[in-house]
Amino acid sequence: MIMSDKRLKVCLRGAAVFLAVSIVFCIAVICGVNIQKSNMEKQRLDTETKLAEMQMPTFAPQSTEEVKSDGDGATGESNAVKTAADALGIDDVTVGQSQSGAGKKVIVLDAGHGKSSSEMTSDEKTAEGYEYNESKGNWGEWRHYKNGTFGENCHGSGCTGLSPENASCWYSMGNADRDTEPQINLDNALATQKYLEQMGYEVRMTRTSNEQNPSMDKRVSYCFPNNDTTSNPDAAAYVCIHSNAGGGRGTSYIALGTDYEQKFIGSDFVEKSNEMGNIINQKVAAATGLSQNSPINTPYLILFNKCPVPIAYMEIGFYDSSDLSILQSSSDEIGKAIAEGVDEYLKNN
Repeated sequence: MIMSDKRLKVCLRGAAVFLAVSIVFCIAVICGVNIQKSNMEKQRLDTETKLAEMQMPTFAPQSTEEVKSDGDGATGESNAVKTAADALGIDDVTVGQSQSGAGKKVIVLDAGHGKSSSEMTSDEKTAEGYEYNESKGNWGEWRHYKNGTFGENCHGSGCTGLSPENASCWYSMGNADRDTEPQINLDNALATQKYLEQMGYEVRMTRTSNEQNPSMDKRVSYCFPNNDTTSNPDAAAYVCIHSNAGGGRGTSYIALGTDYEQKFIGSDFVEKSNEMGNIINQKVAAATGLSQNSPINTPYLILFNKCPVPIAYMEIGFYDSSDLSILQSSSDEIGKAIAEGVDEYLKNN
């Protein structure tokens, strides 16, 4: 049967209409799906944003009480700031801030002296950083680093020449031997460690027993992360704890007072070191009843020539005078005073 032209036209129109309606329907379905996806994505982003806002720390300054109570008062840095730094992937650490101690400031405590050189084997002396000088005929170390370096001993030349009058750059190990003083220094250092750690500081001890007697090179290496002197120092301060001799009375510190050339120190190295020594000395005198003596002017000390960070060199009491009874009974008070002095110095700087 042959379809008429009129009927054919009607069928074609119907097919065209059906096709158009189908196309419109498909477009509507596709748009609807996209809109639904968009709404779901927006809802997901909104949820993530709210969660992030709930976790994001505020940066409002804390009061002194808040800083002290957050368990890290020594840094003056809020936990919120540290959390934000972690979230942003910031891992750069400035001098004075530990790379392994969650932002705690690092203090090096150096209990002066230690095991007598006559009681140490050659292997022990080598392990502690001393060397044998054939021309001098004894064990010891060099007083300076070469100008502008760190860890590169001068070997008698290329240094500042900061030495006692008519003395060389060589320092004989036996010159530092003591009998009573090492234990006094260690007791005071351990007490200081206790109080500094309670304040939230990270403390590194150069020695923890009287079976140790590190060289000055080894002692100052504690200013660096993992004693790695090829890196940058991360200690905020170095406190060397000694007791005086000569039959006098009272407490003092040894003052820096000249130009030092070792790497890492700033132009205010002398000023900051003397400030810290003075503050600690005042605290110790007040806590013990020891008289507060004027600073001792001995600027050429090995530690002053080698330390890469501000240093307080304390001479607390006289172990060969009536001060000895105070030194032997007041290590806890002395340690607390030293810690409070360090804390006050760092809050001022």
